[in-house]
Amino acid sequence: MARPGEWAVREKPREKLSRYGPAYLSNEELMQILLGNGVKGCSVVQLSRQVLAYLEENVKCFRDDSPAFLDALVSIRGMGSAKASLVAASLELSSRFLDGKRTVRDTGDVIPLISSLANKKQEYFISITLNGGNRLISKRVVTIGLLDQALVHPREVFAEAIRERAAKVIVAHNHPAGDNAPSKEDIKVTENLAQAASILGIEFLDHIIITETGYFSFREEGFL
Repeated sequence: MARPGEWAVREKPREKLSRYGPAYLSNEELMQILLGNGVKGCSVVQLSRQVLAYLEENVKCFRDDSPAFLDALVSIRGMGSAKASLVAASLELSSRFLDGKRTVRDTGDVIPLISSLANKKQEYFISITLNGGNRLISKRVVTIGLLDQALVHPREVFAEAIRERAAKVIVAHNHPAGDNAPSKEDIKVTENLAQAASILGIEFLDHIIITETGYFSFREEGFL
C-alpha cells in the first residue's frame, strides 16, 4: 500500500512524462516541465497558465514578429529572458523536427493540426502550407475575428505561401456557435481563395470548418 504522499510524487509532471510519455500530459504540465519553476508569489503552475494563455492568443507573432513575441514573453512576471528563450526555442525545434516531417494526404491528416480550434470562443482562421510532396511547411493564424465573423482577403493567406514557395494550401476555421455548416460568407471566401490560388499557381486543397461536434470539408462535399 502506498504511503501518504507517494501518489502525489508519482503524479508530478516529470514522473508522468517518464511513465506515460509526453502525449499523456496536459499542455499545462508540459509547460511546467519546460519552465521548471516559478518565482515568489507566482508558482510554476500559475506561470504556465499565463504563458499558455499568451501563446494561444499570440502564436502568430512567433513567425511574424519574433522580437515582439520574445519581448511579450519576457514581460510576463516570472519569465525573464532565459525562460522566454527556452519557450521560443522549443517551439522552433518542434516545428522543425515534428511538423516539418508530417505528410498531409487527406482531411484526416489535417484534423489533428486544427483540433485545438474546436473549443475557441472566437473565430480563428488559419492557413496550412505544404510542399509539392504534401509535406507540412507551416501552420499559422491568419485572422482572429468576432463570433462567426472572419474577414479573410486572399493576400493574407497567400503572402506567406509565396514567401515559403509552397505548392499547396489548406485553410481552416472554427465556428464557435457549434454549427459546422458553411455560411454564405464561408462559401464566398472559399471561392475567392480558389480563384486567387489558380492565378498564383498554388493548389488550393481544402477549406475545413471545425467545431466541437465535427467538421465540414469543402473538398469532401464537392465544393472544390
